Amino acid sequence: MADESAVELLADAKSLIRAGEWGKVVALVASLHPADLVDLSLDLEESERRELLDRLPTDIVGEMFGFVEDDELRELIRSVGVEDLPAVLEEVDDNVAVDVIQQLEPDEREETLAALDREEVADLMQFREESAGGLMSRGFVALNEGITVQQAIDYLRVLRPPADRAYYLYIVDNEKRLQGTVSIRDLLVSAPRTTLGEITQRDIHAVNTQTDQEEAARTLQRYNLLAVPVVDDEGRLEGVMAAEDLIDVLQEEATEDMYRMAGLDEEEALGAPFRRSIRLRLPWLLVNVFAAFAGAIVVGLFHSTVEKAVVLAAFMPVVANQSGVTGYQTSTIVVRALALGEIRGNAQRVLAREMLIGLANGIVVGLLLATIGLVVTGNETLAGILLVSMTLASVVATLVGQLVPLALRALGADPALASSIFVTMATDAMSFLFLLGTASLVIGRLD
Repeated sequence: MADESAVELLADAKSLIRAGEWGKVVALVASLHPADLVDLSLDLEESERRELLDRLPTDIVGEMFGFVEDDELRELIRSVGVEDLPAVLEEVDDNVAVDVIQQLEPDEREETLAALDREEVADLMQFREESAGGLMSRGFVALNEGITVQQAIDYLRVLRPPADRAYYLYIVDNEKRLQGTVSIRDLLVSAPRTTLGEITQRDIHAVNTQTDQEEAARTLQRYNLLAVPVVDDEGRLEGVMAAEDLIDVLQEEATEDMYRMAGLDEEEALGAPFRRSIRLRLPWLLVNVFAAFAGAIVVGLFHSTVEKAVVLAAFMPVVANQSGVTGYQTSTIVVRALALGEIRGNAQRVLAREMLIGLANGIVVGLLLATIGLVVTGNETLAGILLVSMTLASVVATLVGQLVPLALRALGADPALASSIFVTMATDAMSFLFLLGTASLVIGRLD
């Protein structure tokens, strides 16, 4: 919540709703920010929410749609009612209207589009949902490069664009092809008879309508932009993606990667229904059960070694845990690098660098384990086994941590798709193999 006053207003509104004093409720919540109003409505019983939304002006309800997550969006649509959506969406931004309509069933979608009668929204619906075209808004200011500064100022005075649509003045030619931008400052300080083409900044960073939204977000982040223009295959300006929309994209992608690395579905939230959470989590837990057997099989192969040198059992989880963390660290870095497009033609250099890091870390941790083993048991052979096995396990864990996400990407899957599960399976098995395998070679010296 924004501040204490907003919290108090929400509490007062809930009390008035429970008392059925709807006139006072509407007067009170009219001062709330749409985001706070969303919180209030979603915290109500469905019947109360319906009544509240029915009594609020349609423009206020429309503003609320710009501040909800996808799962909340469906709930809000259900409370408003599909039949009332066209009136509610009449004043909202094009991209917000598209987000709402895309949540509907196909027949409901067609009916809503027909009743809404907004050509721009219908055009945006043609683009893939996760593309720049599907995310862009038609709310931008485009001026022809041939008009003068004075003509542009006169036009802006008549147009009176909202502040969030005047980040940049986009300059186009007679074919509506994007030529560059002009800042408000340059417009104000230039001579009235100067043409816009003379003061246009032509170093532009536009994306195509088919560009993935994640790539568009990286463009905004890389060049510190407030908005990213979207052009068609011919270079004609089609729309603009605002920073706040692309920041949401980055947040969604980060959440998706974080969830998938843990074997979770990105649709799951903390308050998700009980059965749904089980359905989303259980499959990966079952996969992990079978993955864990890889380590158990390796230990079974060396059961005689463990029987002869029981002290090894005390160090098995330590070596496995350390290599697992090493692999997980590496896979996290690689997944992030893949998401940000940092691994392109330099994959071999990145692999070599990470392997050296894994080797160095393995030697340091191995020396520490060897020292502990020597102090506790006084056995120099055990210390050497711990040093060798930990070093080898760390190097292999680093390799696995890189190869798992790269292999998933090569197979066309999300690199973050349960990487931790596959990495843990491999590192556990290899850690036991190196520790017990090395010990079996010098078992006579461990007595």
